[in-house]
Amino acid sequence: MSLNMELTLYDWFLIAILALNLHWILAKRLSRIQSLRGLSLGNWGPVIMIRTTRWLSLIDRLSRPRRLWKLSITAGIPLVVLGMFSFLAFFLLMTFAVMRSPPEPSVYTAPRNVLLIPGINQFIPLWWGWVALFVTMAVHEFSHGILCRAEGIRVKSMGIALLAAPVAAFVEPDEEELFGSEDKKAKASRAARVRILSAGVIANFVVAAVALALFFGPVIGAIAPVDRVVVVDVAPGSDADMTGFERQMILLEADGVQIGSIEDLMAEEGAPKSLSLLWGEEVVELGVDGPLRRGVVVSYVFEGSAAEEAGMASGITISEIDGVPTPDWESFRSYMNTTRRGQTVVIGTNRGEHVANLTANPDGSGTGFLGVGFSEVSANAVYLDGVTFQEFPAGPFLAALREMPRSGLFGMISLMGLPFSGIPGFTEMGFPGFSGWINQLFEPAGWAEPLGGKIFWIANFLFWVGLINLYAGLFNCLPAVPLDGGHIFRDLLHMGFAAVFKSEARAERMTRAVVALMAWLIFSSLIFIIVAPYLAHGFGG
Repeated sequence: MSLNMELTLYDWFLIAILALNLHWILAKRLSRIQSLRGLSLGNWGPVIMIRTTRWLSLIDRLSRPRRLWKLSITAGIPLVVLGMFSFLAFFLLMTFAVMRSPPEPSVYTAPRNVLLIPGINQFIPLWWGWVALFVTMAVHEFSHGILCRAEGIRVKSMGIALLAAPVAAFVEPDEEELFGSEDKKAKASRAARVRILSAGVIANFVVAAVALALFFGPVIGAIAPVDRVVVVDVAPGSDADMTGFERQMILLEADGVQIGSIEDLMAEEGAPKSLSLLWGEEVVELGVDGPLRRGVVVSYVFEGSAAEEAGMASGITISEIDGVPTPDWESFRSYMNTTRRGQTVVIGTNRGEHVANLTANPDGSGTGFLGVGFSEVSANAVYLDGVTFQEFPAGPFLAALREMPRSGLFGMISLMGLPFSGIPGFTEMGFPGFSGWINQLFEPAGWAEPLGGKIFWIANFLFWVGLINLYAGLFNCLPAVPLDGGHIFRDLLHMGFAAVFKSEARAERMTRAVVALMAWLIFSSLIFIIVAPYLAHGFGG
């Protein structure tokens, strides 16, 4: 008797609710202790709040060049406003796109991957993600604290918030001095409050700019590509699958001969019998028994094409058409130029044969059209026993990475999506930095040679610190209270309304209405983006 332990989305929801309630009980218990070794304990719902006053003297010392801090942050406020409205426009456009055509549920739309929390978001590595998040929170909150003291606002404490793991760091200003109360006017002017609230976002942007400039500059410049042949596909149920082949294994040797390219593999007399592959940090020996076949890897299949009707998909390798070998793109194109509309062809692939009824070529030439596309970077591959190998284009990959910051707005958007979508044409999933199997495709060069593998530690630290600071800065820019951007938006809006209407009371009423509307719009849009794929296509199992 077998027990199916596969958990559904509903099961995970119940587990999350149970875990949240247990954490809430723990938070309430700890809040009763109140003090532990000089730390103040409390809770905000299920969140455990740990406060201390030990570091306040450091904040006082750092804030002493008060005029310099005020001038620096004032100069950065236009950047905050630009980030606020740019990211708001991007966010609302994304919401509109989801409303028009909700995507199907996938790894990209999973709620866990909307949250940029390492260990929960599967695209952010646990170790480097938490290091970067800690740096981001520390930079953000220390900057708020420094500006509070520079503006003469008391800081009561600082600390961290725990929800199973640290989810936030905070500096706790005297809110009555910063925002005022019903019976007491705020000590801080609106201009001072805007500077204080902008400080965290500006600091995140500065750290992101420095870290990414170092990453894309001297660090990437000290990393060189290595010629490697990589497993790109293993057919389910094939001999290779049963033997233990896995995607992203790196081929080192075939029958004892070092392999650095497809040509090295094909130069062997007869088919290889034993392959040495790198899997993580381990070298494994796997046996094979079958002829090597050259082919071209399909990058994409056109919707409604003959290829789609024949059951072909991206990632498949075409090795022959009607028995005629197609070892490369040129031979594939040459044969297709001899076909006609309506002709039936038999496509030999690494996933078996596919019978396709060709349509008319859109170029008007009268030739047949299969409806597949190939990568301009690397399309050639070889396969045997159900396992497909390709040369990883490490050199072009590195060149594309270096070019990203120089590509203007498109490069900026590509950079923000790099951990999730990778570089088109090179990686199917996201780019996690120089770690895992990707780490084996590069080596230190130039000034970094004495460092050995430690250059990749430096690269990953800068990459993730830069990106997490960028994400945090942009998200906090959104004009929705309680985010920093929401408070900044409220004060700037109030100052604008007061200047136009010459009435503080009227300006306050209009400001409250607009701020409430904006917060509702942003948070309801965020919830909609998360649930729309499931409402439109179902939750599945």
